Amino acid sequence: MSWIRMAVAGVAFLGAASVGAAQAPQGAPPAHGDHAGPQKSGRGGGSKMLFNGIELTEAQKAQVQQISDKYRAQKEALRSNGGQMGAPDDAARAKMSELMNASHAEYRAILNADQQKIFDQNVAEMKARKQYHKKPAPSGSRA
Repeated sequence: MSWIRMAVAGVAFLGAASVGAAQAPQGAPPAHGDHAGPQKSGRGGGSKMLFNGIELTEAQKAQVQQISDKYRAQKEALRSNGGQMGAPDDAARAKMSELMNASHAEYRAILNADQQKIFDQNVAEMKARKQYHKKPAPSGSRA
């Protein structure tokens, strides 16, 4: 009879463990301490990736937050302009790209030379990832 209790306890334990694992954030980058940029939930993942592996001083963190807030307001205005829920048009995409490049330049300007090297690598990785996701599906002939 004790083996049945052990089996039931084991099943209950595995069930609880699987629920805990299912509730854990999926695909989140590993935490690296307090060195990341603005710690916002939602769409702020890009700025976290920009500062991955960079130890920011408190002054730099404050500057990053100011830059982030400045460009966030401009991006939100651009998103809400027109009130469409669909995909942005080419002009809106161009303006968003322009804002992103300008913010990256401002972020880079507050970093020291060693930090800039890492930042440049992070930017290159983000651009490569973006290009990878933009690739059109191979066009094969369907018969």
